[in-house]
Amino acid sequence: MTNQKALEVWTAQTLCDIGILLSVISFLLHIGRSYFERILARFTLRVAADIWWVVYVVLRDGTLLFAALFGFWHLNLDLMADIKVGLPFVPLGTVALAGALLIKVFRNAEDVNRSLRLSTWLVTLGALLNTFGYVFVMEGPGDEYAASKSIFWQTVQSWKSNENPELATITFYATFTMLAVMAAFAVAKAVRLFGTTEKEKPEDV
Repeated sequence: MTNQKALEVWTAQTLCDIGILLSVISFLLHIGRSYFERILARFTLRVAADIWWVVYVVLRDGTLLFAALFGFWHLNLDLMADIKVGLPFVPLGTVALAGALLIKVFRNAEDVNRSLRLSTWLVTLGALLNTFGYVFVMEGPGDEYAASKSIFWQTVQSWKSNENPELATITFYATFTMLAVMAAFAVAKAVRLFGTTEKEKPEDV
């Protein structure tokens, strides 16, 4: 492996791992909302309270956004052949995170309502799938552990993308289709919203 190829593989693997970590951080920030609200209630200055809440929202949704973006980065067959991606868990986790982003963009997921609960469940599912894929598939016990010889560990570790091209191909087609449907829905929704906004503008006199 050339130095350039090794650097490409290391970069892609690192971004994949960072995306998984960010999904867990976003999950913790989502379920920790009540803590931030309790602290928010203690601020006597409106400016301080606004800054506190803005920082929370930026961290919560920012980590979600970058986790999904890093997930998109490695969801192609070329990279999946070079790096170890926990199939089918990590790709499906990216789909769940993308679904949570879709809800946040087009629905009110700030107030305590159905949209908030649904987006939180999707973030939870995405973080859970990412964690399972990372711990059990990508970074399971090595040959120095006796447990690695068990049927369970040998089975789950055979689901690494760089060792199972058949499963990688199936996972790619499935996740690409789901993400394409989401993208088509997002475009259609955005175009319809833009059309509604245009109609509501007052006519020039």
